[in-house]
Amino acid sequence: MIGSQAMPSSPHSRRLVLAAATLPAVAALAVPVSPAAAAFERCPSADLRYPFQEGQPNFFGVHRLRIDAGTCRTAHRVAKKWMTRFEAALSGGEVRLPKRIEGFRFRRVPVQAAQTYGLRGRKDATTIRFNYVVPNG
Repeated sequence: MIGSQAMPSSPHSRRLVLAAATLPAVAALAVPVSPAAAAFERCPSADLRYPFQEGQPNFFGVHRLRIDAGTCRTAHRVAKKWMTRFEAALSGGEVRLPKRIEGFRFRRVPVQAAQTYGLRGRKDATTIRFNYVVPNG
């Protein structure tokens, strides 16, 4: 064959060639993930949800709560305050998203679900993200 090498005939030589060929792949797996990519922590948010009517499942409220460079306690506290302010404005007949909670500046981010606000709050190096599902009735 032109341009290719034949596989060595002895079993020992074949193992060496195979080890040399797989070494870069194994080394690539051993490289740690960057801290920025793996820094977020998922936080429980089931207690930040409520049912549409009594007896129905708790579906509306905060979903997918997570925080980068912070604690779940902080994320939960800030999300709860955001929810309280939003619900107060909504019950007053105004759809106004809170922009600042405890120094976190919130912005909307795109989501692929109806009746859902995607939110990202930043304060220094800490980022809180969550989806807020609102009832339509």
